[in-house]
Amino acid sequence: MKRAFGISCSSSGERKIGPNKRHRVAVACRIFVSSVLLLSLITLGLAKGAESQFLEGKKLFEGTCADCHRINGQGLPNKFPALDKNPFVVGEPDKVIDTVLNGRKGKLGQMPTWKGTFNDQQIAAIITFVRQSWSNKGTAVTADMVKKKRR
Repeated sequence: MKRAFGISCSSSGERKIGPNKRHRVAVACRIFVSSVLLLSLITLGLAKGAESQFLEGKKLFEGTCADCHRINGQGLPNKFPALDKNPFVVGEPDKVIDTVLNGRKGKLGQMPTWKGTFNDQQIAAIITFVRQSWSNKGTAVTADMVKKKRR
């Protein structure tokens, strides 16, 4: 009988796992399965949080911002800028946060300030929705990012 790595082989070629090896394999399997389940739950929780933020942002956008920027993010030519495919919108998040918080004067007119209307979480949700809607592929914005920019 040959013995290697806790596995013994009989003369008939049948493999037998020793009790210590069997225990270690069982423990390793339990740890692996537990890790996969925990990671799945964490990922599901994060996804639900991101989805919730996106949906909140969509609702707020449609009730407030869509009047000017339109529900499809295309804006109104020569009046309100399009948000879809807009490099400013998907670029540096801090600039977008500043614009939503403090308003902006530009060639097309003036965007109002929203810092007195929405809290940090709501502004983060709106910006995240805009940065991830239509053809935009921007990163999410957090309430902490908004809080740091609020003056």
